Amino acid sequence: MIIFDSSPLIHLTKIGKIEFVLKLFGKINIPVAVHEEVVEKGIQFGYSDAYLIQNFENEQKILKIKIKKQDSTLINFLHRGEMEVIQLAEKYSKIEKCLIVMDEKKGRLIAEQRNISYISTASLILLLLRKNLIDYNLYCSNLAKYTSYGWFSLQNYQQYIKRGKYYE
Repeated sequence: MIIFDSSPLIHLTKIGKIEFVLKLFGKINIPVAVHEEVVEKGIQFGYSDAYLIQNFENEQKILKIKIKKQDSTLINFLHRGEMEVIQLAEKYSKIEKCLIVMDEKKGRLIAEQRNISYISTASLILLLLRKNLIDYNLYCSNLAKYTSYGWFSLQNYQQYIKRGKYYE
């Protein structure tokens, strides 16, 4: 089971890779807080990626899952979406293996403390390359786009280009 936080969902949709993630994992799970932030607020502001994500929800490719009770120990440390992603992973990891996609350091640190597997947006793009869902040229192009939006530092970009070269 893969569970997405807001930023990676937005970023991968904007660079045109959400369909590839769906090919790899079948379905994407998001908590209601992520849906509200990405789809509802995105549509209010007229963001095209919000409509695309809503279409995937309508097709049951992206599934919204409601959290019954918020974890009071996380309220002061994380945004609602990140908190709900971690809670979903904790709940469902008892049933199946869970992987969260999160870029925020605080959230990843808490996930690590709670033994929740996580991956960043850039590492997920690298995984698409490793699984031969994209080629090296597309990988480089996607990382360049990701960096050009200001979501990724030039230093990280260069490190990931080197890492991707191994799978060229």
